Amino acid sequence: MNDRARVRVTLESEIDGQKQVQQYTGEWFRKERTVYVKYEEADDHYGEVRTLVRLRDGELNVTRRGGVESEQTFMPGSRRSGRYASPHARFAMETETTRLRVQSGGRTLDDSEHALLQPTLPMVIEWHYSLHVGEQPAGDFMIRMRAEEWS
Repeated sequence: MNDRARVRVTLESEIDGQKQVQQYTGEWFRKERTVYVKYEEADDHYGEVRTLVRLRDGELNVTRRGGVESEQTFMPGSRRSGRYASPHARFAMETETTRLRVQSGGRTLDDSEHALLQPTLPMVIEWHYSLHVGEQPAGDFMIRMRAEEWS
């Protein structure tokens, strides 16, 4: 398995019971114990947005740059600070992660076991969290991201 591959990224999201599925092409790569998935979204309102997903030692970071900018960190059992900015709004936010599951190489690891994983493709990352903006609940989210080699 190479440490770099072109991938098809399928994102399934459920936000307060509303489901949505999106697909992108991107790049998967691994540097030592860290795995990255990069892809670009074309947003009708904000234009192009580059997304970088980073998984390392049981912590997941999602960074978006472009017409929308945001940073979120997910770690099971903890509440982490983040931020969001667009031409219309800017605010601090917090994510309270209840689940982080990774499937890779025929194995499924939950929460604290991620440090044991040396991810390969295909790979599925699923995370569940509550979003808080200004100490107010802003919704419950479930995201499942699948990355598989694509030529």
